[in-house]
Amino acid sequence: MDRLVDGSGGVDAWMFDADNHYYEAEDAFTRHGDAAVKGYVRWVSNGHRRYIMFGPRMATSLPNPTFDPIAKPGVFHDRLIELESGNGNRALSRAAKQRYGELEPIAPAYRDRDVRLRMMDEQGVDRCLLFPTLGVGVEGLMSHDVEMAYKVFHAFNLWLDDDWGYAYKNRIHAAPHIPLLDPQLAARELDAVLGRGAALIALRPGPANGRSPADPVWDPFWARIDESGVPVAYHASAGPDDYDVAFRHLWERQQVTDVRYQATLAAALRDSRGILDTVLALILGNLFGRFPNVRVSSVELGCAWVPYCLHVLDHAGTLLDRNIVAFGSAVDDRPSDIFKARVSVSPFPEEDVLALIDLIGVDRVLFGSDWPHPEGNKTPRDYVACLQGAAPEVVRKVMRENALALFGVA
Repeated sequence: MDRLVDGSGGVDAWMFDADNHYYEAEDAFTRHGDAAVKGYVRWVSNGHRRYIMFGPRMATSLPNPTFDPIAKPGVFHDRLIELESGNGNRALSRAAKQRYGELEPIAPAYRDRDVRLRMMDEQGVDRCLLFPTLGVGVEGLMSHDVEMAYKVFHAFNLWLDDDWGYAYKNRIHAAPHIPLLDPQLAARELDAVLGRGAALIALRPGPANGRSPADPVWDPFWARIDESGVPVAYHASAGPDDYDVAFRHLWERQQVTDVRYQATLAAALRDSRGILDTVLALILGNLFGRFPNVRVSSVELGCAWVPYCLHVLDHAGTLLDRNIVAFGSAVDDRPSDIFKARVSVSPFPEEDVLALIDLIGVDRVLFGSDWPHPEGNKTPRDYVACLQGAAPEVVRKVMRENALALFGVA
């Protein structure tokens, strides 16, 4: 471990990175789609760049959804450290802007699982959880057409198993994504991916199509999760969603006088909102009381929301009666203790990771580099710097053992 922390080699791969990404192939949503899906998902061009359409709506959360060329891993990370330290309000220099804008041809490790394994060996990464790049930003484009959304993501999940595998060589754990738009269709898609060996499920944080994700209508979905023991990861998402609708209703019913201000306000108000609401809803809805084997992780959503979430959980209810009863059953344990027992958090590397450990306990903190995205670490092992001064057993837990525990590995 010490040799790898010092950055001198990659023979003894030991880290378990809870946040890695791939860049999707252009046929990710259509390779296994039927004629309806192939007519619904299509690529268009403006003469300079190609974009992907889902029905009448274009995916705009990424400026270059073909990913070739692509930004270098970690190129934005120094800027994020500046922002976290309070020094990020100064204007960027021309040289810095040019550096952040540097692009390179897409690397084979971003799309080929065997090349990725060799890269992981060099990086010192034994295992990783693997999430979409484009796929996390398109669910909201299809929320108006629920059946099509499930057909598209079924095709996507089959492509994912093709190109990456759900548990490739027990090292790459690619997470199929399941929309929570319809209880029966969600349970059906969950059965499909579990039947193909899925070891992890990815969900979008936020309301479940106008309901709490802890509402009993979703119990068939959670019962399958509970029985299988497969962990669930709520991963950061992009693209349109219900929070956009709420913002427009609350803050844009009158004519907007400053578009740039409105965009800044929208980003500030929705930052961390989805995962905060989701965890509050799950715990106060007694989901973990009904399904004691369900384990939830927050990935690429930071940890700034956690202290406030713990506060709100323990102050829920009326002033004189703190008994929380949801869907006919009581939440018996202290809500913040339920959080600390059942929810794992992957903090951003620029955040105070040691403070999060003090707050929720070392067993619930996961290392996630976000590699190879530009806002993540330049290399996964750079994350160890967040744990400077921590005892070796703390480093081992955060960098490896806690993620293994999610999979039931001692």
